[in-house]
Amino acid sequence: MHPKHREILSKYFPHETLDQVVNLVENHCVQLKFTAQRNSKLGDYRPPGFKTQQHRITINGNLNPWFLYLVFLHEFAHLLVWNKFQNKVSPHGSHWKQEFACLLKYAVFHNALPPALHLPVLDFCTKVKATFASHPGLWKALKSFDTEKELVLTVEDIPYASWFVASNGRVFQKEERIRTRYRCYCANNKKRYLFHPLASITPVEGEYVLNDR
Repeated sequence: MHPKHREILSKYFPHETLDQVVNLVENHCVQLKFTAQRNSKLGDYRPPGFKTQQHRITINGNLNPWFLYLVFLHEFAHLLVWNKFQNKVSPHGSHWKQEFACLLKYAVFHNALPPALHLPVLDFCTKVKATFASHPGLWKALKSFDTEKELVLTVEDIPYASWFVASNGRVFQKEERIRTRYRCYCANNKKRYLFHPLASITPVEGEYVLNDR
């Protein structure tokens, strides 16, 4: 890897994980990109295709370093499954869960993670889910590493029926949780959308009055 690339990765990943991340990216021909905050997902994996022979992983660049590292492992587990089975197995099925759990346990037992994450991560490994939000203990532990810059309100943080402004500027009202997402009503177009619990939002001060719902 070009030294400049390693320097860029060091701005996102914890120092303790950098050697591992660099080796995984280099050895598996990964195109790694950091994106702006997305409401629907924290990361994404795309297998090699007609236009490129590289695996592609994108991660929300606004996550704190430890959160970003675990999201990277989540997406890298998809890569490992693809190399073995391509699209013949479920994206978050047993094969992916096994690969992800192995990556997480490796991080714990090789002291790549801070002590505060050891127990929550190992507990998460006993019943791996597609989202960290399904494990309140791990989610809170990861969010505890947010800096003042990263410490923003999320859909998870506000009460039911609260109004908020999303990153796209539209106004929403939080409704019920549906599995791993929150359904929210958009005041701008009167449609409903699913939000990731960790989507960054700006709460609406006072009571939002909607005349025609």
